[in-house]
Amino acid sequence: MTKKEIVQTISDETQIDQMIVRDVVQRCLDTMIDIVTTKGRLELRNFGVFQVKQRAARKARNPRTNEEVLVPEKVVLTFQPGKNVTKRIQEAHK
Repeated sequence: MTKKEIVQTISDETQIDQMIVRDVVQRCLDTMIDIVTTKGRLELRNFGVFQVKQRAARKARNPRTNEEVLVPEKVVLTFQPGKNVTKRIQEAHK
């Protein structure tokens, strides 16, 4: 599902203009990005936790040449779903 589809769904369900919904959704996403980049962690109760983590450098192997290569360390964003999200996903995929 795309952001446009999310906006359309919310607009249809709430009868609010799509332009207003799009602006609210975009501001929400921008705020989430700002929080994660400045604080390193965003916890949304009953949804999950977004957290910035440092991934250590490691050795890997190029499957084509079988040559060992060094993968540098990097910063990644992780998501740990909350209990409610996990439960609903499990129920939806039974």
